[in-house]
Amino acid sequence: MRDKYGSMIELYSDPANIEGSTYGKRWRRHEWVQFVEAQATDNPEGERIVLAIHGGGIEPGTSEIALAVAGYHPATFARSTDCLGLHDLWIFEGLLSSGNARLHVTSTNFDDPIALKLVQISKRCLSLHGLDNVPGGADIQIGGLDAELSSIVLEELTAAGISAAVANQEGTNGNDLKNICNKTTISAGVQLEMAETYRKSLFAPGCNTRELRKNNTTAEFCKLATALRKAMSQAF
Repeated sequence: MRDKYGSMIELYSDPANIEGSTYGKRWRRHEWVQFVEAQATDNPEGERIVLAIHGGGIEPGTSEIALAVAGYHPATFARSTDCLGLHDLWIFEGLLSSGNARLHVTSTNFDDPIALKLVQISKRCLSLHGLDNVPGGADIQIGGLDAELSSIVLEELTAAGISAAVANQEGTNGNDLKNICNKTTISAGVQLEMAETYRKSLFAPGCNTRELRKNNTTAEFCKLATALRKAMSQAF
């Protein structure tokens, strides 16, 4: 389906769209800390970002996954204690009771200024998306121009027993330089397209709504989040 808006700036300019009721934005910039004993000013944990630019009701489940992969509980925002770090985070969410698809702005046109800046100062980017079911296809399609991180993600997902494959179709392969995930300091990122049925399996039956998902994740959700966190921790 063709997007209603050609950019996020255009979406924000439409008076019919009101932040807090039509859509929501959540983001976090990792704290940078410098101790007196250490003179280095760089912080590797601040060089990774997780995106869900079609969260909430647009591509259900991606908001909750993004929070978990970045290192936060999707309901309480408690920080992860798995020693795999915390990552920068950007989430755009559709908040409508229905019809959230009209808030979809494709990755190559996603020009929110804060989201762009967060990606542009990051070395690694993992962008999470939802995909319609593809008969015979893998549950997760891995795209983007970051070949190194893509390889690590595929390895970790496979090791976790999650069906994944490299995306080879235009539109899902994330290979366009204009894709927000590829606007990092290395001009490359990773885009994951997750099938609808698979995303539903990450939450308890009957709990696939924005209000219920965050408190009703399944073992499959934990398996996915852990695999992606392991992958992110290996990319420097």
